[in-house]
Amino acid sequence: MDANELLNRYAAGERDFRQANLRGIVLSPIDLYRSNDTPTLRLANLNEHQHRPYLIGVNLSQADLTKAHLSRANLSKANLTGANLTGANLIAASLSGANLSGANLSGANLAGTHMNWANLTGANLAGANLMGADMSAANLTKAVFSKANLSKAYLIKANLNGANFKDADLSQASLKEADLSEAQLTGAQLSKANLAGANLTRANLSKANLLKANLRRTNLTQAYLNGACLSESDLSEACLDRANLCKADLSKTYLRKITLNGSHLSGINLSGADLGGVDLSRKLLTGINMADALLNEANFSGAYLMEANLSGANLSKANLSLAYLISADLSNSCLHEIDLSKANLSKANLRKADLTGANLRGAILSEADLRGANFIGAILPNGKIYRG
Repeated sequence: MDANELLNRYAAGERDFRQANLRGIVLSPIDLYRSNDTPTLRLANLNEHQHRPYLIGVNLSQADLTKAHLSRANLSKANLTGANLTGANLIAASLSGANLSGANLSGANLAGTHMNWANLTGANLAGANLMGADMSAANLTKAVFSKANLSKAYLIKANLNGANFKDADLSQASLKEADLSEAQLTGAQLSKANLAGANLTRANLSKANLLKANLRRTNLTQAYLNGACLSESDLSEACLDRANLCKADLSKTYLRKITLNGSHLSGINLSGADLGGVDLSRKLLTGINMADALLNEANFSGAYLMEANLSGANLSKANLSLAYLISADLSNSCLHEIDLSKANLSKANLRKADLTGANLRGAILSEADLRGANFIGAILPNGKIYRG
């Protein structure tokens, strides 16, 4: 079947073209045809009204559209279940509300394509170009996007449960309020992506790049973020309960009002991060890097901070009572009005730390380096107030 026959039969009211052989068919304007491949079928006598072919509601299920040229075609509400669209050109096409479940779109060019409200359950989009595509509110459950280009794509409120984005490019993509639960995002590029309010429960983001991403109010419960880069991202009000953040880079991140119940934080980098008011009580934070972090009014009561790097950090009015700070580096830190009662600061580095008005009642300071530290108005381990 050639392009003219398809369009003429459609114009006559026919809609059922299931299992049709349409390999290489050209329904696109010639000026959009960019392939060096010689098409097997061409659209003859391309007229002005055919510049945007209309195939709304057409049934092309199980059809072979390998390397078809369908750019700007209107395939809204079309049935393309199980269709083969490998390497197809669908630039700026409309697939809104279309059914593409189980379709093969690997290597296809879908740049700027509209697929909002479409059904792509289990579809294969590996290596596809989806730059700037609109898949808002689409059903992409268990779809495969490995190594696909989704930069600047719109996936707002899309269902991406169990989808595979391994090594995919999602930089600057909008995934606001999307369901990414149990999604595979290992090694994915998500720099400057908008994931505000997204559900990432049990998602795998190991070694993903989330530099400067918007993760406000995201649900990252039991997510895998080990080795991920979250530097300069916004995680305010995010839920990271039972998440794996081992060796993750959260330097200069905004972490106000987050929850970290049962999360794994070993080897995490929080240097320069804003953790004001965060609750990390009784957490295992041995060797953690929080240099220059903003930790005012944070709760570290009973936390294990042995050999932690807190140099230059702002811990004013923080609670570190009963904390273990053995060999911790608190040099040049602001400990103004901090609660260090009964804390263990053995061999800690407090050089030039500001402990003005701090509470050190019952604290252990054996072999601690206190050179240049300011204790004015502080309650000393023996209960006396230091007057200078």
